[in-house]
Amino acid sequence: MKSIACYNMKGGVGKTSSAVNFAYLSAANGLKTVLWDLDPQGAATFHLGVSPLQNTKLKKLVKDKKLIRTLVEATPYENLSAIPAGFEYRNIDLVMDDSKKSCKKLTKILESFATDYDIFIFDCPPSISNLSDTIFNTVDYIFMPVVPAAMPQQTFLRVKEYLEDIDNPSAELIPFFNMVDRRKSGHRKIMWDNKKAFPQVFCENYIPARADIEKMGLMQAPLHTFAPKSDAARSYSLLWKELMVRAEIQSP
Repeated sequence: MKSIACYNMKGGVGKTSSAVNFAYLSAANGLKTVLWDLDPQGAATFHLGVSPLQNTKLKKLVKDKKLIRTLVEATPYENLSAIPAGFEYRNIDLVMDDSKKSCKKLTKILESFATDYDIFIFDCPPSISNLSDTIFNTVDYIFMPVVPAAMPQQTFLRVKEYLEDIDNPSAELIPFFNMVDRRKSGHRKIMWDNKKAFPQVFCENYIPARADIEKMGLMQAPLHTFAPKSDAARSYSLLWKELMVRAEIQSP
């Protein structure tokens, strides 16, 4: 089983829409996929049409790998399940107070899913925290959406440097450009400069800024279910194929 975190410490960069669309495409490729929505805002939970958690005891949830299996919800989409978020997730960092112990707990949780699933995706909250440190030291890959603008660019550099300072991080960072407007010279320049500065780091494919992606909230569904022929859907399909190669994910 491959474990993936969709992460950026900056909000508003299309992290959740990417996590939901990646999960849908993974499942559509025949891979048994589960998405754990760790963001207390619960946007991924909403987009996948499942109900948020209520009155969950976080300490017990993280400690008990059997309990978390009972929280898995089927989505309307074949091969795709979700572990929904709850507002109490706002306190999850208090549970992740010891990084070494938390890594062991999360590793055991992932191991318990490995016999039944091919892909495990975390939709992470936008922060640098005990939770993000635990995930960085547990998952196989971090898929990071980067908007080609000044502040998101600085965020990418900070996260890259932060990961390089972690002792033996398990995760490989794979950034991709998101919400791209090629009419803007600034977007084109930042994309060019990054690919030149970090060769073979950024994905070749990118996601354009499109109204269809913004409609995911209105439709409460992944992009491909209501706009499969849109250029945004085609862009996600191409990017997912590239990520499958980068992450050595094989379809059944």
